[in-house]
Amino acid sequence: MPNDILDPRSFQRPGFNGITEPVADGTPTTGGITSIATEARIEGAKISHCHTLHVAGRLVDVTLSEIKILEVAEGGHFEGTAKVEQMRVNGRATGTIEVTGMLSVGETGQVEGTIRYGRISIADGGAVTGTLQTGKAGA
Repeated sequence: MPNDILDPRSFQRPGFNGITEPVADGTPTTGGITSIATEARIEGAKISHCHTLHVAGRLVDVTLSEIKILEVAEGGHFEGTAKVEQMRVNGRATGTIEVTGMLSVGETGQVEGTIRYGRISIADGGAVTGTLQTGKAGA
């Protein structure tokens, strides 16, 4: 009888087995890309120390720190507290969000809550609501 259990070590993984990781903006990544799959739901967590966090699923009551880039894909949802360098939203993001660099909201993006940003770009169709403040904390 054949063994139907797959050994996870046999899967090709970016950063392992000689496979290069995808790069979103053409610059090298340190820390890699962490992806939250479409069907995933994570509640009440703290996530830190990754270069890029790609959210296609749902993060609820999550605290993010030491994240360079937060990407919320179309259909993805982030709810919680985030302090990131860059944020790209094509899905939905709610909560207390601090972006020290660029906050980019795509055509299908919705951002709601208390938002502090260095710079902001909102595509036609994108929405940002709540308390907005430009500049870094304490400025």
